[in-house]
Formats: sequence, structure tokens, C-alpha cells
Amino acid sequence: MPKAAANLSLVDDLVAKLEKAIFSGEFPPGTRLREARIANSLGVGRGPLREAVRRLEGRKLVVRHANRGTSVAELTRKEVAELFQVREGLEVTACRLAAQHITKQELVKLRATLDRHREVQSNPRAELYGAWHNFDFHFQIAQASRNSRLLDILYGDVWSLLRLYRFPGILSPGPSPTGQEEHEEILRALSEHDVAACDNLMRRHLAHAQESLLRGMSPLVSPRHKHRR
Repeated sequence: MPKAAANLSLVDDLVAKLEKAIFSGEFPPGTRLREARIANSLGVGRGPLREAVRRLEGRKLVVRHANRGTSVAELTRKEVAELFQVREGLEVTACRLAAQHITKQELVKLRATLDRHREVQSNPRAELYGAWHNFDFHFQIAQASRNSRLLDILYGDVWSLLRLYRFPGILSPGPSPTGQEEHEEILRALSEHDVAACDNLMRRHLAHAQESLLRGMSPLVSPRHKHRR
């Protein structure tokens, strides 16, 4: 393998590992990323790790501070609420479009996704963060919208930032953040190609998701000067 390709593959792997650590809560929002320590623990050089961190910085998942190094991004409650406003507009539109365009094969895939969610309900921390299981259902609906620009915005920005707080949210008391029963209702509306029902159900579902996530932030998210490592 050419050296450039090998380096690219290594950086890709490091990005995936850092993402998993961030989204699983190993590096909570606000945690300082000490590159030398992380490089040593992963057995890699500082150069590839620095490039991986730069990529995450470009996606706003990490923030570089003058004289204080780099840390995992933190969102205020106001910023989370603003993201949910954007998410609602995009996902409700995606769901309405999906109701018009979704195929039988896509409905079968959504059914399988919800069945998989039920399997991991007893231990949500075990599998929901490695491969976007928490968002597969929503991602598949966005795919079924047939609007690639909408999908790019959701997948590339909104969902990525909101995942910073999925770990505390899933540990909070109250209804499951995955909203299994609400997902079932949305799937039924999609199966019936009921645009109005998809609109109403997705709005309700996202309102409950926001409530659950903000509830999870309260006791677990410290002020910005904490969570440093």
C-alpha cells in the first residue's frame, strides 16, 4: 500500500476511534484531549492523531483553545434547543417526503431496525453507539425522502453534534430516549403513506426526544471549566 494511502487509512481509523470515545461518553463534552497521552495509549504517532483531531475540529466535535489545547465540544442548553429546532424542520420534512416515496424494501428495513432496537433495550449502552444504531431509524427515513441535500445537512452537522449528549440522555430516568413505541407509530404512518400523520408523529417524537435529552444534561453536564483530563 502506498505510504499516503496507509496514512489516510490510519487517520480514518483514528477518527472512528475518537468518535466512538466521544459518542460513548468516554470523553464527555468539555474533556481536554491530551494528544500525547492518547497517541501513546493507541500506539500511534502524534502526526496522524493530530490530523484526526483536525478533522473532528472541522466537524465542530472538538474545539481548539488558545493556550489551552483541544477539548470535546460543549453545548449549552440553549444551543441544544436551537439544534432541535433545526432538526425538527429537517426531519419532519424528511418524514413527509418519505411517506410519499418510501418503498416496500425500505419499510422492511425499517421494521428490522426497530426489531433490533428492541433487542438492545435491556442494555442500551452495549451497542447503540458503535454504528449509529440510535439514529438508524431516522437516517433511513431521511434516505427514503429522496432529498440528498437534506440528508447531508442532517447527517453531517445536526445529528453529529446532538450525539455528544446522547450518552447522558440515555442514562436519564423516564421514558427511553430511543422512543420505541413512537417509532412504531411513525412506521405505521409511513406504511400507510399518510403524510399528515407522519408530520404530527415526528413532531411529537422529536419534542419528547428533546425533553429527554435536556433532562439528561441537567445532572450530568458540568460547567465549561470542568470535565478536563
